[in-house]
Amino acid sequence: MDCKFIHNGLAISYDHVVKPCCVWKIDSAWQQQNQLSTTDLADWHTSQSVINIQQSLAQDHWPTACGDCARVEHHGRSDSMRANGNSAYAHYGANDITLEIRPGNTCNFACQTCWPAASSRVAQYHSQAGLIDIKSVNSNRITDFEFLLPIRHRIRDVVLLGGEPFYDKACREFLSWAQQNLSANLTMFTNGSMIDWDFLNNYQGQLTLVFSIDAVGRAAEYVRMGTVWSDVWSNYQRAKTMVNTRVNITTSVYNYHHLESLMELLTPEWPEVVSFGAPSSEYLLESTVPTELRSEIVDNLHRAVDLVKNANIESGQQHNAINALTSIASKLQTQSWNTAGHQQWRNFVQSMDQVKGIAAGDYCSTLNKLLTYQAS
Repeated sequence: MDCKFIHNGLAISYDHVVKPCCVWKIDSAWQQQNQLSTTDLADWHTSQSVINIQQSLAQDHWPTACGDCARVEHHGRSDSMRANGNSAYAHYGANDITLEIRPGNTCNFACQTCWPAASSRVAQYHSQAGLIDIKSVNSNRITDFEFLLPIRHRIRDVVLLGGEPFYDKACREFLSWAQQNLSANLTMFTNGSMIDWDFLNNYQGQLTLVFSIDAVGRAAEYVRMGTVWSDVWSNYQRAKTMVNTRVNITTSVYNYHHLESLMELLTPEWPEVVSFGAPSSEYLLESTVPTELRSEIVDNLHRAVDLVKNANIESGQQHNAINALTSIASKLQTQSWNTAGHQQWRNFVQSMDQVKGIAAGDYCSTLNKLLTYQAS
């Protein structure tokens, strides 16, 4: 077993820690040994800590930090971070680098499945609800990118994360630096609310925008609060005429029942890539759904699968989408109801709705059923 990210990946997180990829789970020892300020990026892939990972994977043993990929691949899916990297970067030489960087976390959205360190607005609402001490949120920004100069000639691909890259000041500063110093392929994750069309026209390398879309219409405006659906969809359509476009779907209890309508929207003109992710918190996943309410959602997912099967989609993308959708349906059919998780989710939604001044039931009747469910 091998992973391109272990050999060629370089991810710099919002807490200024260097790691192979964005889903790598940092423990205290790793954080201490791989601080950006004390790491020689030019030689990092030959450091002992990285060599140990390479040797572990070579023996088909998943390091604990690779848990996300291990879980995805355990369910037969081929869209794990490892698999995607091995496909996308198969042509890389030994010295090539794919850089993932999160210069800042300022965002104009407060998505239900996001977490405080990745969104300033989520942090604000979590703090108002008493769920966190906002002072504990690491908000160190990266505004000087000269530390990348020694390796800029090796950087072939960049993935830019936020916050919202077109909204966050530090991310915009990185874009300005990249415009002057890089010709690498640049992939940006965006909520689609605001696009710098001049940058799309002028960046000298290949540019890919990944739109984060979890639902359609009013439901989208709840799951990703801040969304004006007509604006996001219009921006997506316009971007398709200018650059490569992809869609990333975060699947959760908030949108399992919306995946059919989302597939209806995407299958007629499937993007270059549609990826499926999931939150790490168990209370946002399948077991939270009460058993008595699952059959309707499972039927919805089966119809979504049929839409994908009958669409004119590249076979690998078709396989990945079908596996992601059927995996959710299978878990809904087999997992026991986690009553404690359901109550935790209800409490979380109520807290968030209160500080946001909204109500889930006003946006989605199925969400209202899930939130008001009482066991018979």
